[in-house]
Amino acid sequence: MGLTQASILGKHGPHPSWNLSVKAFFVQIKCELGKAYDVATAIVDAELASEVYSTAGDYDLLVKIYLDRDDDIGRFINEKVHAIPGIKDTYTIITFRAF
Repeated sequence: MGLTQASILGKHGPHPSWNLSVKAFFVQIKCELGKAYDVATAIVDAELASEVYSTAGDYDLLVKIYLDRDDDIGRFINEKVHAIPGIKDTYTIITFRAF
């Protein structure tokens, strides 16, 4: 099953950059061997992210997520992302509005 831009647009994005009621952050995901496609599909199916990319290097996936300003990023990662089978490690990158 291929991932398309239409299939990765979930309830947490995308939002216009001028929308100050949401915050964007990225999660790099290291998967168990042979599980990257399963993890990516599970993220898409659960509508957790606005974008999911396969990457080369230390991590297998890069996921862009939008949350409401009042939502707790740590709790979201812990309860929603870490619950997906096949994830070995994550690295969260919190963004700040600079422009």
